[in-house]
Amino acid sequence: MINVGLDILIITRKELDELLRNRYIITTMASFPLIFSIAIPLVFLLTIPMNLTKGDVSMLFSHVPGFDTMTPHQIVIYFLVQSNMPFYLLMPGLMPTMISSYSMVGEKKNGTLEPLLATPVSSLDILFGKTLAAVIPSVLITWTSFFIYTILVDVMTIATFGYPVIPSAIWLVSVFITAPLLAIMSVYATVLVSSRMTDVRASQQVSAVIVVPIMVLFVLQLFGMITLDTFSILLVSAGLLVIDVILVKSGTRLFRREEILTRWG
Repeated sequence: MINVGLDILIITRKELDELLRNRYIITTMASFPLIFSIAIPLVFLLTIPMNLTKGDVSMLFSHVPGFDTMTPHQIVIYFLVQSNMPFYLLMPGLMPTMISSYSMVGEKKNGTLEPLLATPVSSLDILFGKTLAAVIPSVLITWTSFFIYTILVDVMTIATFGYPVIPSAIWLVSVFITAPLLAIMSVYATVLVSSRMTDVRASQQVSAVIVVPIMVLFVLQLFGMITLDTFSILLVSAGLLVIDVILVKSGTRLFRREEILTRWG
């Protein structure tokens, strides 16, 4: 058991070392906190008109709790702050596909996966090590981005509200439960896609299809067509857990020495 855990840690460290040498992935991942946690909130918080009336924001009545007790300015801020939540589900859904595609397809294409498979380390340990190397940085960047976003939003709005707007229960569930489940789903979806593809970019594009529902969710919420609450996010998380279990079992079946050496690529 100790050797198994040690093998997984060794593979994870190897993958993370290679990740740090990949400028494309590092640059792309670093852009997420800058865009979603700083640039976007600064733009909408600094451009909200001060002379809004309740009539101007009446369409948000069913989407903002405590609508009647807020000023129009507070209503718009609250709505926009909450509408950014899908961005923090987009990050753990998209980033692992970038890492896993290079880790799986890139190694197969470059001929570096076969030597790894020739080592005494089991296929499952290799898969779990690669999974951790994709999930850990993705989740940590998501959490860091959320921390930056929370500080920025609360500092800029505390004078308007008199209390911190976030974090709330729905944000905590989304970031600390839903996001990791999305990251795991993303990794194992990439494993399934990678087993049939030899091009890194193509693998990324196909795997990234899983973030489309998240973007649809964002657009629907932004235009006030749906309102997410803590219960609905918990239901989504439960669904993701079921999907993760199915994908992990399917990915584990595919990631075997014979399959990789004879069918992958």
